[in-house]
Formats: sequence, structure tokens, C-alpha cells
Amino acid sequence: MYTYEICAGYSVMDTSLHMKVPAILDCFQDAAIFEAENGKITVAYLYSRHLAWLLNSWQIVIDRQPKLNEKVKIATMPYDFKGFLGYRGFTMTGEDGIVLVRAASIWTLMDTKKHCPSRLTQELQAGYEMGEKPVMDYAPRKIALLGETQIKEQFKVRKFQIDSNRHMNNVVYVKLAMEALPEDIKIRELRVEYKKPAFLGDEVITAVVSVEDKYQVVLQNPAGDIYSVVEFSVSER
Repeated sequence: MYTYEICAGYSVMDTSLHMKVPAILDCFQDAAIFEAENGKITVAYLYSRHLAWLLNSWQIVIDRQPKLNEKVKIATMPYDFKGFLGYRGFTMTGEDGIVLVRAASIWTLMDTKKHCPSRLTQELQAGYEMGEKPVMDYAPRKIALLGETQIKEQFKVRKFQIDSNRHMNNVVYVKLAMEALPEDIKIRELRVEYKKPAFLGDEVITAVVSVEDKYQVVLQNPAGDIYSVVEFSVSER
């Protein structure tokens, strides 16, 4: 298991002075990269072999968002491999030792030259230290839409939203989806299914459906091709 600590700063606070949900995702994303860079299978190692881990899905359960200036510990551990898929868990723990956020993610190992999934070799698997599967109620990887969506907004992918894989960063999809949510809600659980990467200059349309305590936001292009589906389970603040 790889861990690191941060102090929750003002720049990642929401209006209630709690860490924004996308900032939590940023911490988890950084943890996965930090683990790689401090281990054998670094980003450079993968790139030199025309490989990259691309995020397939998230499930994130939020018991409490960190408060301003709260010291939190972020932990990550891969817990399974199947073919070309990698399964990785995350936790965020508060100063009192109580887990605030737990998450599970599925990643696809991609051959960036052939643009197709690549099965893990024994060398790759041996380069990761395996951990325990996070304790949580697991939802299906695929998100079934609850009804017909209504178009809300349209965005264009900007330069600052592009990451080293040359497409829109995984967390940006969540940020754009959150623009479609009401302001007076609290996110208790978040699921994301990634289907197609968005590149610089692409148009991204958000379309929303809500049923009871769930909001689903579909991010798609003008032709209707889906980039990702984001589902929020919410409650009132």
C-alpha cells in the first residue's frame, strides 16, 4: 500500500469550507501516479513500451469531505488483475483515523501504438505490490440510465484540461458533470463510466436525468457519441 499526507487547503474548498469532490479525485489520481513513480512500473516505463493505464470506471463513497486545514492520509493499492484490466482501491482517512472516503476503480492497460487493450505480462504484474479489496457495497461497472436525458450545457475542451495522455483528464468529466447539479445538495456516492476520450477542441454536451436521490449526467458529443456517464447519489445539505 502506498500512502501520502496532505493538509486540505483553501484552494480546494467548496462554499461550506469542505474539500470539493473533484479535489478528492485529484488526490486519488495523484496517489496512483506517486505509487508508480516510487515503484518499478513508472509512467516512463510504460510509455517506453507504448503502454498506458486508462481509467475505465470509478465508484467513490463519501462519508465526509475533509474540512479546511484538516490533515488527511490518502492510500492506494492495486488488488486484482484480470486479462488487460487492473483493479485499484483508494481511501482517504482523517486525523482521527476514521476513513472519510473509500473508492474502487477499474483500469484498462492500453497499447498506445495499436490503440487496443494489452494483456498484462508477468513482469508487469510482479512490479506491483498487491493490497486488500476495499470494503464497500460494489455497484456494477456499467451505469444503466434511469430515463430520458435533457440537454443542459455545452463546453469545448480547453488546453488546461488535457493531460499527458493527450486527452481530457478523467477528473474534468466529473467537474463538467457537476455543473449540471443543483447547489443545495451533498454528494454521498459517485460513479463514473468512461467510454470514449475527449480531445482538445472537442465539443462536450451535458445531458441530465434525475430520479429521486440520483442524478445522472451524460457527457456526449454533438453526434450523440458518449464520452462518459456520471452518476451522483445525493442528499440535502
